[in-house]
Amino acid sequence: MAVMARDEIPELRDLRDEYDRARDALMAAIHKHLDRGETNARIARSVDWSREYVARIRKERDAAQAEETTEGAQ
Repeated sequence: MAVMARDEIPELRDLRDEYDRARDALMAAIHKHLDRGETNARIARSVDWSREYVARIRKERDAAQAEETTEGAQ
């Protein structure tokens, strides 16, 4: 949650913070289903996104995991 600046509108800040929490939860759930081997198409249909966007999420997740593995091996 971000710290509110002096000139922000509290209602909008609260809604933005709620949006960020919901997006974080959605991405965590998507990653969980990717880990379970779910297809890009089924995930995409479930969240009204394109298969290509879900493929990008998968690719970025796989790259991050590969980087963690490489760093852990050093």
